[in-house]
Amino acid sequence: MTSKTKSERLRRLLSHGYFAPELPPCFVSYDLAKYRKSVLDGIEAMPLIRGKPAFHRYISEPSWFYFPRFGKDDRRHGVPNPLAYLLLSRAVADNYIKMRTAAKSSRISSSPPIFDWNGPRALIRPNIDLRDDFRVDLSSRREEFVGADIRAFFHSIYTHAIPWAIHGKAFAKLNRGAEHFGNLIDLLCRNAQDGQTIGLPVGPDCSRLIAEVVASAIDVALRAKVGIGPRDASRYIDDYTISSSADHSGKNLIAALRQAAAQYELELNNDKSVILPTSSRHDNGWKQEVRSYVPRGPSSDAEFQHFFYRVGRVCDAHPDTNVEKYAFQNARASFVRTTNWAKVQSHLIAAYRRNASLVAFLVEITLLRQAERNDVELPKLTEFLEHRLPVLARENRTGEIIWFLFLAARLRVPLSASSVEPLTEIDNSMVALLTAVCANLRLVEGAIDFTRWNSALSGDGLRSSMWLYAYESVGLGINPVPSTAFIEADPYFALLQARKIRFLSITTGFTSINTTLRSLRGDNVRLQRVRDDFLDDFTFELDEFDNDDDYEVEDDAY
Repeated sequence: MTSKTKSERLRRLLSHGYFAPELPPCFVSYDLAKYRKSVLDGIEAMPLIRGKPAFHRYISEPSWFYFPRFGKDDRRHGVPNPLAYLLLSRAVADNYIKMRTAAKSSRISSSPPIFDWNGPRALIRPNIDLRDDFRVDLSSRREEFVGADIRAFFHSIYTHAIPWAIHGKAFAKLNRGAEHFGNLIDLLCRNAQDGQTIGLPVGPDCSRLIAEVVASAIDVALRAKVGIGPRDASRYIDDYTISSSADHSGKNLIAALRQAAAQYELELNNDKSVILPTSSRHDNGWKQEVRSYVPRGPSSDAEFQHFFYRVGRVCDAHPDTNVEKYAFQNARASFVRTTNWAKVQSHLIAAYRRNASLVAFLVEITLLRQAERNDVELPKLTEFLEHRLPVLARENRTGEIIWFLFLAARLRVPLSASSVEPLTEIDNSMVALLTAVCANLRLVEGAIDFTRWNSALSGDGLRSSMWLYAYESVGLGINPVPSTAFIEADPYFALLQARKIRFLSITTGFTSINTTLRSLRGDNVRLQRVRDDFLDDFTFELDEFDNDDDYEVEDDAY
């Protein structure tokens, strides 16, 4: 069994909580986790600056990308500078139990921090089904409820509100030193975002935990105002469902929530603050409906035609719900093992065109099919990417570009220089790095101008949003400029370079449908256990998932 030490908790936050799950699996951080101690020792050995640790002045920018959401604008996600995330993760790991205790004070959260020692993420991802479960139960007991959420929650969090939530606002305002861990986390969050005090990068698990602590403090303030408990209200991340046994009106409940959020410099989304009768229909059965249409076994063309048709009908009945994504995810094995892949490939691309949130699924299934049957229609895929990449570049849809470049690199899809050249106008670290991979694999027919991206090959570039390209493209030897001198001259990144820490492994992920399904079954077991725990009394007793098989050799053994 993994020892639940602070160091081991840090390892999980680094290895399974760094890169956003919306990125392809080729972006990895196992080396950073493995050599965490030696890198931190090197940072701690740096001379003090004005009596304080040097890293207190380590200011950097995340690498940003935009990932599509169903029916909404693309959401901006961030990959913090690895040194900044390492330092923040250490502060979180060292104080995780205290932060979890602060989050538990909510008593109405359906998205609490549950540490997972062996799943795909360090923290279990929250499940929106818990919100719907609560609303169904509430409808049997109350006349109405309030639905509300916080405007641009992660992007609006005021970092100074972090110590307010942890230590109390009055204490934090009088005690601003970094010896109080809430203030240290505040400082490290700001430093990881170029000194900005507004927002947390969406994607890393540390952001999730910190956001949950802040939201829980809002819950405490709300409970104090209107006297609600777990049977009256529930919060899924920043999405509130509130009723009252004391006959507070819906308007009063919204006003109380608005005042509680304002204490932490946050605002409600007025467009989504509504009072709903509990007589409203809860159409939760659509999931069972679409699962009943999933073809079983090596399915024929006719079976898939029926599947696509019936799923389309359910989509029409639920236009505000991402029915298609759920249905397709439940048909993974059928897609990979169909007897008529050519038509399925066309259907999946057409589905992605109308629903961009399917981009990751399209790439996953295409790679799994190639691994299983080696019959993906590469000429059609090439033509699709040739036309699609320039369109995505003009619209700055970086998340989709990243996934398609990963697909091209894995399947060795040839690309013309004219289709790739528009990408060089985008200042995006992941796009630049994967373009360099494709060029290095000689998949790009023609010359690519790396001048714009290579302006980041400097000490300043390693602190900028282009850090991943600057460090990794040179470190991997796929950049036209071979010198690593600027990396070795940087006292922080030199620590990574000395251990040959890598952040890209183009062959990682989607290698076997059986492995994928086995992993998903494990995830479903964990999620069901979380759901069962919640439905017992709408609170959580579960704090962590143990792992009896995990083992790691410490980095000082190398």
